[in-house]
Amino acid sequence: MGDVPRGRANAFVVHLSFMETPNTPLYIRAALGEQTERPPIWVMRQAGRYLPEYREVRKQHSFLDMLNHPEVATEVTLQPIRRYGMDAAILFCDILVTAQVLGSKLDFVEKKGPVIANPIRSAADVANCQAAPVNEFLPYVFDAIKLIQKELRPKGVPLIGFAGAPFTVASYMIEGGSSKDLARSKGLIKESPEVMDALLDKLVAVTIDYLNAQIEAGVDALQLFDTWTNHLDLESFKRYSLDPIKRIIAGLNRPANVPITVFCKNMGVFAPLLVDCGANALSVDWGVSLRGVRDQIGSSIALQGNLDPQMLYTEDKVLEKAVISLLDSMKDQPGYIFNLGHGMSPDMEPEKLKLVVDLVHGYKR
Repeated sequence: MGDVPRGRANAFVVHLSFMETPNTPLYIRAALGEQTERPPIWVMRQAGRYLPEYREVRKQHSFLDMLNHPEVATEVTLQPIRRYGMDAAILFCDILVTAQVLGSKLDFVEKKGPVIANPIRSAADVANCQAAPVNEFLPYVFDAIKLIQKELRPKGVPLIGFAGAPFTVASYMIEGGSSKDLARSKGLIKESPEVMDALLDKLVAVTIDYLNAQIEAGVDALQLFDTWTNHLDLESFKRYSLDPIKRIIAGLNRPANVPITVFCKNMGVFAPLLVDCGANALSVDWGVSLRGVRDQIGSSIALQGNLDPQMLYTEDKVLEKAVISLLDSMKDQPGYIFNLGHGMSPDMEPEKLKLVVDLVHGYKR
């Protein structure tokens, strides 16, 4: 597939989320490439197990139960906004709901993570993946978005919706859960690439429908997560990650002021290929210099990231130095969003994240 230009055919449409507020939120402005008075901040996995208030909710519900009840998902989404005053919220959900739409029998096992009871092993398995209508299969997601926005809109805090990119979701469907080496997925690519292509095609279609439904429900921004691209070589990345991402973004009914961000592992290698994927912003993992990526790809696309999450285990002075150094490296750059290079971990201290948020909120360009 040829390159998809940045922007959309329907880019003239205006999203109504913040029409009644005097100022466009900092996060939206930065994600659209504007220079902002300070970088906005939110962090991946900001609603999660490191928060004591999350753990209290989790005692009463299984993980899937939390996802399936909009009022619970709303509470968890709002917790880091209340505690830290983040500049954006991200919907509490999971990337594997699109696998469920295609028939994956998903469960979350304590201390093991996601488990899929009917993994993909053959062309016949892919043929049996028949997509259910997302509005009928995932109504709880869209109900949660509407409930969350009743709380966030008056505060002027944007809500980020998201989906797993096809390659990462496909890897879970093939492996049957988490995998350190993606051995089965890479084996399928080598032995039966047409089977992987067919599965990705189905995931592309489902993901387009899913994200369009999120937009219709009222999210203010989107992010695609392709977490396992560090397992792909350059040519495999182009075929199995980049092409599906381009097709998804091109298929979205996305107003001009609803930015989309793409997160891939190994961004130091893949960023130049993603510049023209149609996204407004790239979220950069921690293994590369963020300013180095900016110098490499230019300023036509916003950047998000990329503090090493391991820094949250260090002493306060060390953490503060790392945060200020990253902010200083991007201080003259438009379109910058502060984030971690990956997500929060369950054993991280909430006060460490508060230190980071306070430093970013107090930073002056």
